[in-house]
Amino acid sequence: MSSDASQSPPDHPHFLPEQRFFDDPITDRLLAFSMTLASEVYVLRERLSRLEQHVATLTGDATLVEAPPVSQSEDAVKFVGHLLEPLLGEQQSRGYP
Repeated sequence: MSSDASQSPPDHPHFLPEQRFFDDPITDRLLAFSMTLASEVYVLRERLSRLEQHVATLTGDATLVEAPPVSQSEDAVKFVGHLLEPLLGEQQSRGYP
């Protein structure tokens, strides 16, 4: 029995077909997985940074915070730029021609 994931099942009238951006649905799912994982990494980085700042405040130890605090939007822009660099630019580790 073969079923196409992009077809609406007859018993679910409000079911929408899966959104696809690439010809291969596996590529779509891999990109979605990567973006979900990246958002989790960003949230964990932010939480860790806040915990480090809190511990540094409680202990008075300035060595716990490595860099001066940057705004959350600046950090987000840097993170997204670093994350999308392989997708938007050329391969970093190219071989010699």
